[in-house]
Amino acid sequence: MAFIITENCTGCTACIRRCPTNAITGERKMLHVINPELCIDCGACGVVCPDEAIYDNQGNLCENLKASARPVAMVDLQSCVGCEWCVWACPFDALKMAQLTDGHHFEISEVITKKCVGCTLCELDCPYDAIHIFRGDSEEAEAQRERNARFAEELGLAAPAKEEEEEQAA
Repeated sequence: MAFIITENCTGCTACIRRCPTNAITGERKMLHVINPELCIDCGACGVVCPDEAIYDNQGNLCENLKASARPVAMVDLQSCVGCEWCVWACPFDALKMAQLTDGHHFEISEVITKKCVGCTLCELDCPYDAIHIFRGDSEEAEAQRERNARFAEELGLAAPAKEEEEEQAA
């Protein structure tokens, strides 16, 4: 079953820009619709809807979340083998391959947080269960960050640079 958009929709187009499968159509300031054949039930549209107009397949209203709380992909450094499946699967180019250290190890997947919509396509495509979608402010996300830091420290590796640090250096 697909998500649905109700008559509360004001046609802001936020959901259209967020949908990874182009399942949502509609003109600006008009009611939008979701094509159930294309909808993958990821909920990416619902977290950005300011009109409380999107419901999941159980009839529950999708909660509009602040950017810091929205679902985002997280790579488990211990499980990632650098196969690139998640990078190929992402329709938003929100994943890239990055060196875990100064060239002594293979590349691993790295999330470009600003581009990630939390649509789950990368998670579904990963054959090694190395990428997961968590709410950005969740305990699960914090636990994954801690596991990654411990793993990198145990191996004496530098984890991939965070985007904020990269931007400040530029």
